[in-house]
Order: sequence, then structure tokens, then C-alpha cells
Amino acid sequence: MSGMVEAARRPARVWLVANPASGSTDAGQVAAVRAQLGAAGADILGETRFSDEDLPLAAALEAGAIDTLIIFGGDGTINAVVAAVGDWAGQCLVLPGGTMNKLALALHGETARETILGRIATARLVRLPAADAGGHRALVGIILGPAAAWVHAREGVRKRRFWRAVRAAQVALARSFGGGISVVGTPGRHRAVVVTPDADGLEVAMIDAAGVGDAMRIGWSWLSGDWRDSQLVEAGRAAEVTLAGRRRVRALFDGEPAMLASPVTVRHSMTSLHFVATAGAA
Repeated sequence: MSGMVEAARRPARVWLVANPASGSTDAGQVAAVRAQLGAAGADILGETRFSDEDLPLAAALEAGAIDTLIIFGGDGTINAVVAAVGDWAGQCLVLPGGTMNKLALALHGETARETILGRIATARLVRLPAADAGGHRALVGIILGPAAAWVHAREGVRKRRFWRAVRAAQVALARSFGGGISVVGTPGRHRAVVVTPDADGLEVAMIDAAGVGDAMRIGWSWLSGDWRDSQLVEAGRAAEVTLAGRRRVRALFDGEPAMLASPVTVRHSMTSLHFVATAGAA
């Protein structure tokens, strides 16, 4: 995250985006968020059920004089909302409601949703580092290369469709040995390259698999949340990095899949949108 921009404002005119399919965001949890906001004096003037309904654009938020956009969902939901609102000038509050919630963890630490909402008055606004490539943006990170195909197995596990997860894992395993991806300017090809933005630039982690066992461990560490758990990672830093596949580059932006033309350059940037950060607030 960037340094402090300004103090957060107490929400008064709110638009709520919730993803009922993203972890702990069922109807009861969404109702609890509405109730806490109402008790704090906030008016919910717009509400979107993602992904069944279209996300609000900056023009709709401005027309409604919205001061706070609240996103109750996981990292992929947040990514989609940020792309939709673009350069909107209001503040964005992320509430953890997904599978891994890495962005919420960075903004709030290990803090319950109820506590986050109660700390807004003493919170700060920050801009977030991002990684941009091929018209897409990641706030948490990008996984590039054949191993990005494991996302379909992860979705099967998350939705408890275990036979679908097994079939997806079989396809992903085959693709994990399908050519690899290279970092231009360095030797070798890799099963995956993980690019993570921070305030100072990009961390570039190159991950390899020597055989089927290694590939399965890479896949399992993706399913359980962190590629670094099961692999020796060769990592470096850069302001930008160019990667090349044989034809196209398979990628995951904050867990959401994309196919990119090869070669593709990943660049560091900062969001225009300001986020409420309660970590350290009382």
C-alpha cells in the first residue's frame, strides 16, 4: 500500500456490492452488513448482487452522490469492481467475504468484518499497488504460464463439485507440462511465473516442476492458497517484466483467468481509487 493519503470518511451514501458465491457472503451475512451500516447512520442507495447483476460504473456512483463503495466478496470480486469504477473519486471499503481475502488482509489485518465497519472513523485512505498486463490489472498478483490452468480445479473444490475438480486437475496437470513460459532476458522456461505488486515495484517469482509429483504439489499449493508452500522459488524484483509463451500466455489476475497475446509485458502501477485501510486503527 501507499502512504497515507487522507483520513477516511464516515460512510453516509453507500453503494454495496456483494458476491453470494464468494465464500462467506450468504444472504444472512449481507443482511448483517446492511443492519450495521444502518445503525451507523449510512443510507444504502444502491446494491449489486455480483455476478448476477451488472456492476456500477463511475457515472452511476457520481449521479447518486455516493461517497463509499463497499465490496463484500473475495479478491476476484474486488478486481472486477475496481475495473468497472475506474477513476471514480470516492472511497472504497473492502470487507472480507471470499476464499483467501488477501487484499482485505493487507488493508485490515486479521480483523472481523464487524470490527472493520466500526473502525472507519479512525481509518485512513490509501492507493494500492497494481500489476498491469494485456489490458488487465491485478491488485494481489498474477500467475502466468501453463500452471494457471489449475484455477478450474480450485473452482470445483470451492463449489464442492469434487468430480469436476478431479477432471479439471487432470487437464491442468497435462497443461503444466505443455511448453512453459519464459522471462525475457533470463534462461529457461517455467511452469509458472508469479508477479506480485508492492509499493516499490514487482516481485517476480519463477516456479518450476521437475516431474509429475512436483506439478501435483504446485497444483495443491495453489488450491490451498500459496504457491510458495511446495516449491523452491527463484525470485527477483523489477519495475516491469516481459514474458513469452509459445503462442498465447495463460494467466490469472487475482484468481480470474485470462489469455494474453505473447509476448506480454507486466508493469507496475498504482490505483487511482482510494481504499479504506483500518490496520492499526482503534
